[in-house]
Amino acid sequence: MTVSPVEGRTDGVRVLRGSGELDAVTAPPLLATVGALVDGAVGVVLDLRNVSFFDSSGVRLVDRLARECGRRGSLLRVVAPRGVPARRVLEIVGLAEALVADTEAEAVAAVRP
Repeated sequence: MTVSPVEGRTDGVRVLRGSGELDAVTAPPLLATVGALVDGAVGVVLDLRNVSFFDSSGVRLVDRLARECGRRGSLLRVVAPRGVPARRVLEIVGLAEALVADTEAEAVAAVRP
């Protein structure tokens, strides 16, 4: 899986777009970069619409992002509309209600100060 920051935002919200598979092979390198991914952001949006596979490694990444954001005083939302793999897994583990938005616009609005 790759995670790419969206450039050009001036409101302090960092949008990260994921693509590919998020599993036990691809998650560890991402987990190592969580601090850098959220550093300096007032809010973080993780867009998982283009993630084709999402397992417990993905849950670990979302949890780590949420904890790091909380530690730094910023908010996190995950874009995972119904029908994408991440949405169902996040619903099963109980994270969807607190963190998931259906659209990027909803997620950005939720993390702005």
